[in-house]
Amino acid sequence: MNIYVAELDENCRIAAVWVRHHEARGPSLFDPRKHIFDPRPGDVFSGAPRDDVVKWIKSAKSKRMK
Repeated sequence: MNIYVAELDENCRIAAVWVRHHEARGPSLFDPRKHIFDPRPGDVFSGAPRDDVVKWIKSAKSKRMK
């Protein structure tokens, strides 16, 4: 199980996403260059709706690929 926590800015938009993989000792900021987003049924999303977090991660990955 992975845990994704959205960090919101003052306008309640996602500014960053923290991720804690089940085997990790602690959370880290999601970095599209380091992390692979592979959602699983048991994953937990907090701070914002799951769909918004997924959308933010996909957007961050596409920006890094350009």
